[in-house]
Amino acid sequence: MIIIEKISDGINIKQATPKYEVLLLFFKIPTICASFFTFLLVLFGGKENTLVGIIGLFVIIYVICLICFPLFWVLKTAYLKIIGVKAVDKKYIPILNEEYSNIKQKIDTYQKPIIYADYTHAILQCHVHRVGWSKVMAYPNFIAFNGRDFFMTDNIGRMIKFNWDDVRQWSHGTQTGGMIYGGSATDLSIARANDEQALENAKVSGFFVTVKDVNQPKWQFKTSDESLQNKWMEIFRQVKDGTLKLQA
Repeated sequence: MIIIEKISDGINIKQATPKYEVLLLFFKIPTICASFFTFLLVLFGGKENTLVGIIGLFVIIYVICLICFPLFWVLKTAYLKIIGVKAVDKKYIPILNEEYSNIKQKIDTYQKPIIYADYTHAILQCHVHRVGWSKVMAYPNFIAFNGRDFFMTDNIGRMIKFNWDDVRQWSHGTQTGGMIYGGSATDLSIARANDEQALENAKVSGFFVTVKDVNQPKWQFKTSDESLQNKWMEIFRQVKDGTLKLQA
């Protein structure tokens, strides 16, 4: 029997998009910098300042900040590479682990202990669903087997429970293509393109199961870890050939 139920409301995260980066680099950062330096010059400049003069000073500094756009971009890219992903994971992993704990409690209601279970700890490797130009909802990415039933999650916070009779086929795969090689190590356009391609590759990599459900027959456990993909391929093979006996 196939059972689909809502088990997560998701985790609200922000994810950089071209529109978000334009706003950040051409408005937010220059405005903050211009406001700060204008305040210092007015405070310590030693001259009588008029409103028009202050506004003019702000505009001049703002334009200078725009000229520094490449520097802002380099600093932002360095932050994302060195600190950004770790900072995001540090913030969201405790929330994500609580989500997984709730899922396991839900599975326990089916009165069979989990034998095999795998889930991702990295927030950007979860199922993600964009709901705005910079707003993304991340949902738990989980697969489990309790000896009788299988459990998987999707990209809108639902969990499916199915038994072996519901399985039509299963497969796995890892997409690695599309990356750009060569060029300068400081070429930001190449770095950005590769980052976006890596995310796209991750979306279509993992372990896939097709079940007898008209509305959503294909389910995915997202992972680029080939050892995990092979693990679940073998679990399904052993169930099929009877090596792994199904519990009543």
